[in-house]
Amino acid sequence: MKTVVMLLSLLTILSACNQKRVSKIDEVRRVEVVAKYVECVSPEKPNFQPLLEDQHIGSKENVSRTMHNAVESQAYTEGLEAENNCYRSQAGK
Repeated sequence: MKTVVMLLSLLTILSACNQKRVSKIDEVRRVEVVAKYVECVSPEKPNFQPLLEDQHIGSKENVSRTMHNAVESQAYTEGLEAENNCYRSQAGK
């Protein structure tokens, strides 16, 4: 009985070792980079002005700050779109 168990164990081990084969899919290949791009200009982050908490939202200063933030936000959005378009044109899209 011990011989049968040892034989089965040996067959199991040999079978497990035999199953691991390296295929061509497992090979690692070095790939040359073909797509090269130029770094596009990214816009500076906007300098938002916080609203004054001691004044109501419709006060002259808070309206001025809100308008400043809107202009900064619009310029930043346009800069991001220009950067995106720059990368898209390099990708051929």
